[in-house]
Amino acid sequence: MDSMNALSAERDGGNVLFVIDVMPFLYRGHFAFIKNPRMTADGINTSALVAFASSVTSILSEYKPTHVAFAMDPDGPTFRHEAYPEYKAGREKMPEELAASIPRAFELADALNIPVLRVPGFEADDIMGTLARRGAEAGFMVYIATPDKDAAQLVGDRVRLYRPGRAGSGAEVYDVETVKSHWSLSSPAQMIDYLAIAGDSSDNIPGIRGVGEKTAVKLLADWGSVENIIAHASDIKGKLGEKVALGEKDALASKFLTTIRTDIPLDITLDGLKRQSPDMEKLKAVCARYELMQLARRLLEPGAIEGAVQSYKTLDEIPHDYRLAKTEEECRALAGELLAARKVAFDTETTGVDPRKDDLVGISFCTAPGKAWYVPIPPYDTPANPFGDLFAAADRDSRKSDAIRRVAIFAPLFADPSKILVAHNAKFDMAVLGRYDVKFGSIVRDTMLEHYVLDAAARHGKEALSRELLGREAIAIESLIGEKRRGVEQKTMGDIEPEQILDYGAQDADLAFQWDDILRPEVAKAGALQALRESEEPLVPVLLDMEREGVKVDVGALMSYGVELERDISSLSREIRELGAPGLNLDSPKQLGEFLFDVLKLPGAKRTAKGQYSTDEKTLARLQGEHPVVGKILEYRACTKLKSTYVDKLPQCIDAFGRVHTTFSQSFAETGRLSSSDPNLQNIPVRTERGKAIRAAIVARDESHRLVSADYSQIELRIMAAMSGDEHMLAAFRDGADIHRDTAARVYDVMPALVTDDMRSKCKMVNFGIIYGISAFGLSQRLQCPRREAADLIESYFRLYPKIKAFMESSIEKARRTGYAVTALGRRRSLKDISSRNATVRQAAERDAINTPVQGTAADLIKLAMVRVSRALKEEGLKAKMVLQVHDELLFDTPVDEVERVSALAEREMSGAMSLGVPLEVSVGVGRNWLEAH
Repeated sequence: MDSMNALSAERDGGNVLFVIDVMPFLYRGHFAFIKNPRMTADGINTSALVAFASSVTSILSEYKPTHVAFAMDPDGPTFRHEAYPEYKAGREKMPEELAASIPRAFELADALNIPVLRVPGFEADDIMGTLARRGAEAGFMVYIATPDKDAAQLVGDRVRLYRPGRAGSGAEVYDVETVKSHWSLSSPAQMIDYLAIAGDSSDNIPGIRGVGEKTAVKLLADWGSVENIIAHASDIKGKLGEKVALGEKDALASKFLTTIRTDIPLDITLDGLKRQSPDMEKLKAVCARYELMQLARRLLEPGAIEGAVQSYKTLDEIPHDYRLAKTEEECRALAGELLAARKVAFDTETTGVDPRKDDLVGISFCTAPGKAWYVPIPPYDTPANPFGDLFAAADRDSRKSDAIRRVAIFAPLFADPSKILVAHNAKFDMAVLGRYDVKFGSIVRDTMLEHYVLDAAARHGKEALSRELLGREAIAIESLIGEKRRGVEQKTMGDIEPEQILDYGAQDADLAFQWDDILRPEVAKAGALQALRESEEPLVPVLLDMEREGVKVDVGALMSYGVELERDISSLSREIRELGAPGLNLDSPKQLGEFLFDVLKLPGAKRTAKGQYSTDEKTLARLQGEHPVVGKILEYRACTKLKSTYVDKLPQCIDAFGRVHTTFSQSFAETGRLSSSDPNLQNIPVRTERGKAIRAAIVARDESHRLVSADYSQIELRIMAAMSGDEHMLAAFRDGADIHRDTAARVYDVMPALVTDDMRSKCKMVNFGIIYGISAFGLSQRLQCPRREAADLIESYFRLYPKIKAFMESSIEKARRTGYAVTALGRRRSLKDISSRNATVRQAAERDAINTPVQGTAADLIKLAMVRVSRALKEEGLKAKMVLQVHDELLFDTPVDEVERVSALAEREMSGAMSLGVPLEVSVGVGRNWLEAH
């Protein structure tokens, strides 16, 4: 690989041509931000464009090429498609947002005065190959910019391959020696033969079936080329020789497909690629239209930047009165002013992001837009301990007491039930203040939850809300503690002086105050106030109690199970390697993908954003039945995940009292469900025997306690029946019938007593699958049955339950008309892709339109139930603690003498939490551990 000094030496002597393959850069950008897309204020997804612009400007500034060109595939087929119709036939249709980014990339290219070259009948690779040859012959140093390895065949004395970096790593530049070393080839040109043998599933290039990349390298080392390998097939021993002989036709066709042309007609000369200055007016317009702030800052003159980027006001441009209250006298005066105010927003600053461990640094308060205070909390005004470590613990206790005394000045404000208190992500601030003896007298308004009930699919962070609601740029915490970078330790807020924190801290309270003024009326107008007042905000203190309480874990049981899992993992590893992969690293997705799709040649290969084969659970599940190794790999994955996620991790999370404390989030899941993290206790598998063993390690507090589990039965089906109004399904639930047996009896037209287990199992899958908009293809995969049978099942189901079909269709139509789906309590989820022209994207949004009213209402229901149950436990003076929520289930750590009362209370409060017109059935179980109780 070239050093930067060597590269500089190459550039300084003459012309440097960069040919950039447009689509891989756009693809990478789109998928790099797939979980958190870059959106403009107008809702344009610019993920691909932002990444493309960043890569291009980095190349231009770092390499300073004298000549530049962009290469693109044509709109229609190429000579490869005409010769081999299956070429690239397996590729998924391009996502609509990505397709929309192509003309935007052309706009940027036009503004930068860089030509985009497209030639009918030829691919971008052929354009790059032809320019590489022409440039090298003219004495240029040529760089081919693409992550695709097939371009390595073009590398020569004056041609380099520039491969962009991944996940923060820098780009790599390959010369002849690097290509030879990296792929174990005798020359870059041998890449053609290498690909012709190994094939490429993503482009549907067959290669020699059963021969992977490692074997391809060995064959080439022995015989040099595809033609020579085929000619000596009889000299190659064993099954490999047979594979080569059988694969002659495919190998020669693959070599034709993988050979990049270097002689295609181009109606532009090298002089026509000479780098020009950007058209500043066009560039300014592109940057403004797509909010390319980083690009504007890098390429535009300072005076031109203002009009080229979305302009947000900063604190310096906004009238404000932020004050510091450091002394006890100033704090008491402030407390009096706060007690006189009707509404107060507050925020905390801490030394970290764990509210159970990190120290309070300061509290900010706001009583009107622009009017806020920041109160530093000791140890700022406590002198350093002169006695060193000897008295460190005592000094910390003393300083903690100082901090509690300072916080206590404001305790009456928090305890006042008449006050309207506002915070953003209130649970965090309340958890921190709770450790300093603060009690809250009323439900805190939470602006994060206000925004969440308006659109569960939106981003609810401070930066996003500040721009969206106030057109204002919030001060970033990084401006105080520094950027988070590898090898560089960030400061904490405890390292910063109060005067430096003032604007940042006061701003946070000020923003929350103003957001509440805007969002609360919007919530009422949207009809989501019930979700906020009855479900989301009252749940915050309930979750705080559960987080503080935690659950007890039996470490001995976990360790014992870990030994059992180790044996299973070792046994599965051996079995998998015996099925054709002796040297395979099972924990390497890259190696696993190459084994499945290059060596075994299994169908349906797809690439990830990083360019390697996808081997996720969904992909592997689809491949079950294609080869016995797939089931073994899935089993191996399940075992290793259980061990790493629970057996190994849970003991590390146990506190001094033997308990594990998870963190619940209300605003993470678009469905409305609560999520659990650090550690995640909601994803412990319950359907597999291995997963059940983890639940058995969650135990009651001691011998005088039991775990009580209360679980809604078939809640989503009941909600579907209620929302659709289907008489047959409603009647089955009201009569207490086995809904899956009842469905099977109707679908198969037999008496319930004659329904077989297989019939019931299939109809159970249909019942639950319908809620998620399952297709015939999806159902056939789950049931492992022909697609026609699955389609017939769904057709029969809709014929027998016509109102469910009508409900699904009306849900999609409402979402298409309004742009969102809504739950029974009014919480919304935007569905921006509901009218997309891309069928795959649109169908996913349609499934969300069907599922959100059902699953989202189930989420509303369990939250309402938690609030009711928590209130009832306190009103009846019970000592039992609600310790865990998992989807439709609540878990209680209960004294033995309260088990009956808690069981009855949970069933009563949960079944009465919402009136749906269908009975809400609650199953209650009791045990010494979670598995027994469930």
